[in-house]
Amino acid sequence: MNTFERIVYALQFEMERPTTYGWFHLAWLAASILLILILCLRREKNHERTLKIVLLVYGIGSLLLEATKQIIWSYNFDPVTQTGYWDYQWYAFPFQLCTTPIIISLICALLEKGSLRNRLLSFMAFVTILGSVATALYPESCFVRTVMVDIHTMYLHFGSLVVSIYLLASGEVKVLFKNLLKGYGVFLVFALMAEVLNVTIYRSGVLGDETYNMFYISPYFTSSLPVFDAIQGKVPFPVFLLLYLIAIFLGALLIYLIARLIRRITAGHSEKQKTFTSVA
Repeated sequence: MNTFERIVYALQFEMERPTTYGWFHLAWLAASILLILILCLRREKNHERTLKIVLLVYGIGSLLLEATKQIIWSYNFDPVTQTGYWDYQWYAFPFQLCTTPIIISLICALLEKGSLRNRLLSFMAFVTILGSVATALYPESCFVRTVMVDIHTMYLHFGSLVVSIYLLASGEVKVLFKNLLKGYGVFLVFALMAEVLNVTIYRSGVLGDETYNMFYISPYFTSSLPVFDAIQGKVPFPVFLLLYLIAIFLGALLIYLIARLIRRITAGHSEKQKTFTSVA
């Protein structure tokens, strides 16, 4: 092994596989809740500066961890023969719904306030939060024995959850139906890109016997998403794809309705506080 391979091998150190609501999961959950409270309750003096810091910290951190995961999973070492070899794991290609926040955060950290930034951040506020919430509540299938990969998984999803909630709580993304539609429009663009990749990579012949299923909507591989794996095997692919798109929209709509309800409750509470203060 050369020096670089030794470093990669060292990064593959293992731990007992974390469990759902075990200490590892709960520690990340508690830290995320605390960070959300800090970001949402602090008095903003310069929201734009805070927003860019939040986006950059999340974007750069998750990008570095994603790169580390890709390298770790691509290097294999045989302790018997003391030899190592590189073999890229196509199934782990970093273009899933849960990895798009990396791209969004880094792009939006460089953009000034405007239509494009609003569309991209609306996508993160209403759509990518779905994967973050699902993983935060039940990360069982995401956990492995490799420490760095588990850290990457938690940072990627919990970090994205923190950013999404901050975008809504701070008012950066206003809880408006038109913003929901803008976010969903961005999702459709990413879904189209994922499908193009699915078809192109599959037909290129580079996969061999490996799986490549971006956004889990490949026409060549069964989706690994709960429920959708069963649906895909029972209906024509166009029907499956349509049901998938509708399900994502309904999920985003639910996030929108919950955010709207919370906004109304907090607005009502603020009005009561103002009335009480003025009477006193």
